[in-house]
Amino acid sequence: MDPAPSEFTPSRGTDAPSNSGGGDRDATEDALHHHTALLYGNQRQQFDAVVPIVRDGLERGERCLYICDDNDEEAVTAAMRAAGIDVEAAVEAGDLSVHSAEDPFLSDGEFEPADTVEFATDAIREATEVNGYDAVRIVGEMTWVLDGEHSLDHMVEYEHELNDVFGSRPVTGVCQYNVSRFDPELLNQIIRAHPTLVYDGTVGRDFYYVPENAVGGESGSASDDGPGGTLLERVSAFETLERRERALSALNDATEELMGRELGNLPERAADVVRQVLDVPFASVWRYDGATGDLELDATSADPELGTAGGDGRTVTPLAERYRDRAWNAFVTGETEVHADPSTASDRAAPNPRLRSGVIVPLGRHGVFCAETTRPDGVDDPLVDLANTVGTTLTAALDRADREETLAEQNEQLERLNRINRVIRGIGEALVDADTRAEIERLVCERLAASDPYEFVWIGDLNREDDAITPRATAGDRDGYLDDVGVTSGEGPTGRGPIRAAVEDRSVQVVQDVLIEPAFEPWRESTLEHDLRSCISVPLAYEESCYGSLTLYAASPNVFDDLERSVLGELGETIAHAIEAVETRRALLSDAVTELTIAVDGTDDVLADLARVIDAELAVDGFVGDPAEPARVFFTIPGVDPDGVLDRSESLPGLSDVRVEGETDAGHAFSATVSGPTLASRVVDNHAAIRSLGVTADGATAVVDLPVTSSVRSFLEALRASYPTVELVARRNRDRSMRTRRDVREAVADRLTDRQREVLETAYLSGFFESPRARTGRELSRTLDVSQSTFSHHLREAERKVFELVLDYC
Repeated sequence: MDPAPSEFTPSRGTDAPSNSGGGDRDATEDALHHHTALLYGNQRQQFDAVVPIVRDGLERGERCLYICDDNDEEAVTAAMRAAGIDVEAAVEAGDLSVHSAEDPFLSDGEFEPADTVEFATDAIREATEVNGYDAVRIVGEMTWVLDGEHSLDHMVEYEHELNDVFGSRPVTGVCQYNVSRFDPELLNQIIRAHPTLVYDGTVGRDFYYVPENAVGGESGSASDDGPGGTLLERVSAFETLERRERALSALNDATEELMGRELGNLPERAADVVRQVLDVPFASVWRYDGATGDLELDATSADPELGTAGGDGRTVTPLAERYRDRAWNAFVTGETEVHADPSTASDRAAPNPRLRSGVIVPLGRHGVFCAETTRPDGVDDPLVDLANTVGTTLTAALDRADREETLAEQNEQLERLNRINRVIRGIGEALVDADTRAEIERLVCERLAASDPYEFVWIGDLNREDDAITPRATAGDRDGYLDDVGVTSGEGPTGRGPIRAAVEDRSVQVVQDVLIEPAFEPWRESTLEHDLRSCISVPLAYEESCYGSLTLYAASPNVFDDLERSVLGELGETIAHAIEAVETRRALLSDAVTELTIAVDGTDDVLADLARVIDAELAVDGFVGDPAEPARVFFTIPGVDPDGVLDRSESLPGLSDVRVEGETDAGHAFSATVSGPTLASRVVDNHAAIRSLGVTADGATAVVDLPVTSSVRSFLEALRASYPTVELVARRNRDRSMRTRRDVREAVADRLTDRQREVLETAYLSGFFESPRARTGRELSRTLDVSQSTFSHHLREAERKVFELVLDYC
């Protein structure tokens, strides 16, 4: 059973020393002093601490002696075997021996310190000088002291003599004391005779340790100061010990609180603890900022008597700033720095006390703390030792808080990842059963809007008619939001932004805070009114195709981190792939084509040359013949002088026989013979049909029909072999189905006006199209009671639309 702290006064101190110097260390490390006291409350604590010490010595090739008393030899060797020590082999080799307490301590039934010291000296000499061991470990259980009348003076004398013997020889001695059996007063005195303590498996310097000539030494004529001086030294040493005990007690009281604090508010409390435990008027804590690569003042604590600004003692930045350079040096070297009198002459002349000396202690990778006093000689060795103990405690607290914060962030990130994966898995399963693009878009929005932290979700696509992003599906509790916002065309305020950028650049766009993002300014007011603070817009892109963007909103800023950005980006690709699959499946079940809008920058074919020399845009109306061979091309140019076009085109190679065909509402119509490769010929060569082709001095834009069975990627790669700047602007599947007479009738009816159809049917049924004609146009105009010119106009329009229908289908 572990002893209660109240039963053993120094138990409070045994924790604190383990935090000294370089921090907590396992008892098997080189931190062991030549003479160490090991405290334990039960057998498990004892063996957990002492057996690793023996094992470590054997592994180092040292001679190990174990003196048992509290336990018998069988229990000791069993514990060694359980720890992996081959006891039999070690004993047979002479590396290990187990003795009873009578051998070294009670040879004649009485304890004589000199005899015991002689036993230890002989054992060390025999092991090192005779048997060739480099070092010796002597580990002894001390409960034999309780079995006889052994005086306190003899025990303290014996322990001090061991310090002399062990300090000058290659030996490590460990004295084991069962705190549940020893009188606290006796333990207090024994602990003061050991430079090092091991308690609960941890080794540290013993701040209760007092050398023999400091307290308890002989007072006599050998002292230069005489008996009075010796007494003064004793009193001073005693007061120093008392101060240490009080300081360590205060530190232990504060440790539990520090260990329970979060990283953000720990430095403020740490500054108070430093000032309280070290009993100094000023303390500051500096934290290392990884972003700036510098130490930043994080917290201060000051005695109001310093007279600095701030009143509450927490805003004394000018005082703290004096130590910035020294603080950095201590942080970089990792060594405690003591300094004296950083004050200026004006400081020293001030009526209020000023800081005159101090100590700066590194806190590992976290930073440093500074403790300052108003006395020039206010930092002595005991204060430095205590400051190092405080530093180790604070470092441990900061490490713990940092680990807890990191773990919490990792758990939160993992939970978010699991949440996102669950949503995406559900969406993926639903996509498999979706039959249409509209169904895919609807279920994606609904599933995402039902998952935290997404408040509103919508999918939009680029409408080529007005160049705006048009919503296709929405979900979430923000009715009317899209009525208040819009992504329009052009370079106006709402013509650009993250949503359009996602579609045009095909990259994920994140707005972490609507309130401060400049690019979101046109939509800020309405978005904030709907309690939305951040958003992410994900392109629905797969290979060469883009089906718009998926935009999600959250009610808090800084929601969409790198992980969420990556996962939602992959989801966008999955959605686009699913849309492409259903569109392709639908197209294969109908007589449809894949309509592609492509753009080419800087094309150098003959039509682009013509656009450059006339400085105008031309629209290609069609070809007669094979564009791959010299062919007749028909094109329209708005707002130009026809004669000027004819004159400037004469010098262009590859263009001949340019003619003016007439004038339409769209501009002047021309035709010309084109030879050599053109964008049109490359399109036809790759089994696509041209629906429209616009050419400017800077490039060309074409709308082409590709069979649904053809690969869009292969088609574009083939074009890029001749035109590397080809980009896919838009893609959609377009039905071209007219499988029944009803389909034909409906298509004709959609295109012709009633009057045009009446004129066309009358002409057809009256034999107007026979050769020779059964009736003339004049006769038919009288029949229809219209002028001949009106008849001719309606007939030509009807013919044009029917031919357009036929050629488009074919």
